[in-house]
Amino acid sequence: MTDDSPRSAPDALRELRAGFGIDGRRIDRIGRLLAGGGFWTVEEAVARTGTSRRTVEAVFRALEPHLEADGDGQRIARRHAGEYDFGEPVEIADPWAERVRRDPVSLEVMDALVGAAPPPVQALDHVPATAETVLKRARFMLDGFDLRGAHVLCVGDHDLTSLGLFVAGGAEGLRVSVADVDERLLEFIDGEASRRGWDVRCHAADLRLGLPAALRESCQVVFTDPPYTPEGVALFVARGLEGLDDHRNGRVLLAYGYGEQQPALGLAVQKALNPLHLAYEAMLPGFNRYVGAQAIGSTAALYVLRPTKRTAGAVRAAADDPRTAMYTHGAQSVEAGTGALDEAAAARVIELAGAEDPLLVGDGWPAKAARRRISLREFMAAPLPRNLQGRGTVLVNLYPGFGASAVRALLAANAPRVGLVCRNDLPFLRDAEGQRGFRRLVGPGYRIERMLRGTPSSGMALVLAERNERPEDAAERVLGYMYARAHGKVGNAWREGLIALRKADGRTLTKADSRAAIASVADRPGLLERSLIDLPAHLLAVLEEQVGRSVEALPD
Repeated sequence: MTDDSPRSAPDALRELRAGFGIDGRRIDRIGRLLAGGGFWTVEEAVARTGTSRRTVEAVFRALEPHLEADGDGQRIARRHAGEYDFGEPVEIADPWAERVRRDPVSLEVMDALVGAAPPPVQALDHVPATAETVLKRARFMLDGFDLRGAHVLCVGDHDLTSLGLFVAGGAEGLRVSVADVDERLLEFIDGEASRRGWDVRCHAADLRLGLPAALRESCQVVFTDPPYTPEGVALFVARGLEGLDDHRNGRVLLAYGYGEQQPALGLAVQKALNPLHLAYEAMLPGFNRYVGAQAIGSTAALYVLRPTKRTAGAVRAAADDPRTAMYTHGAQSVEAGTGALDEAAAARVIELAGAEDPLLVGDGWPAKAARRRISLREFMAAPLPRNLQGRGTVLVNLYPGFGASAVRALLAANAPRVGLVCRNDLPFLRDAEGQRGFRRLVGPGYRIERMLRGTPSSGMALVLAERNERPEDAAERVLGYMYARAHGKVGNAWREGLIALRKADGRTLTKADSRAAIASVADRPGLLERSLIDLPAHLLAVLEEQVGRSVEALPD
């Protein structure tokens, strides 16, 4: 580094600090870090100081004449350190962090879980929280609320807060549910919880389409770390409020942050929450720390939100909001295009499906395409009206951002023939392994006839399926019965499926004997009370194995 203007760096830094006014201590924190003898990258300085990358880079630029480097790290050269007065550090006590640090064993366990979790998905705005943050959240809930016998709902859980509650010690009778769209994450959480004996129940849910029925009005505390757009925060909080069974005493804990020089972003989110009529009971700045999210200083506040008398009505209104874009990246981002099909593309889909008067599901179909229509949200939420069940062809537009619901869309259709329009780069379409896995998952209900990539137009795919009328064995017959009743409780459909199996063979089976056969093999907490349509894909495979064993367990 050159030193042509020995006073330029202090002057530049003073000018920068002056622009922050009473918030100048942010600049001091960065300066103390760089003057402390260690070498720091911009990324490390962001994480250590909780200040946005933009501001940290501005400090590095101001100090550039007096910086020296070691690899990617930089520091203020010792000979220049005395030219700066960054003041004495002011430490604000963090009782939850202190509690976490006094339990290094739990921190080590949580750190291992975070390290083993599936990598973040940029299209879902995933930025992982630190292990310490996850345990701080857990301590905040366990210390602040009586969670004995309680139900906590995690609306999205890419940070593993559900597991953190149990790593931190849990509470007697505590149950935690997770609603998330990321199948890899759900499988990881379910596997770890099952292996360790923790009562964590995973539900596959695209929250734009609603909260799983089993989770509505069921919990006392909600935790969510949503996409940091106004649309994302409002939707995740609204879904959490749908899950509360006690609007008088329940709480919603929200992680949200914005850059220190961008208060307009914070205001936009607060305005998006205003229609829900929530009281802001607390706001703890800098509570959450992340590996990434440098635009917001790798940090976010913890909000404690409390419903009021007007919240329930506001949530019902919010549930009908047709907006579906809420992320900052990918096909589901607020800046992404729509899933509209032009008339030629729609006609091609209908032609390939061999459909004369199909039921069209979802947005994006041309006005002239067909008469019978239903929204994707209504289609996924409940069985079709009786006049639409089991008749003709159902065509579902999942393009561009609903491809993760492909399996569940087939389950919801319950029709002789189904066509799915989606992106052609989805995991179950990209290669032979993904295609085999998809066929296996839906096999009890449907036979995949064709997977047409690049159809009806570039970037799209058309999946055509026919109802499985020839199950291979007894277990598949029972599963097919259950798949046709995907919105009902797993336990009820399973019980009646076994009874129907015996009846088809000319024998009888009592409900008691059917329940006994199921009880002998079902080992997942709450599985029988859930709907098949809300089960993560990996649990469909578990269910297939258990149904097979229940058939073998039937009395002669």
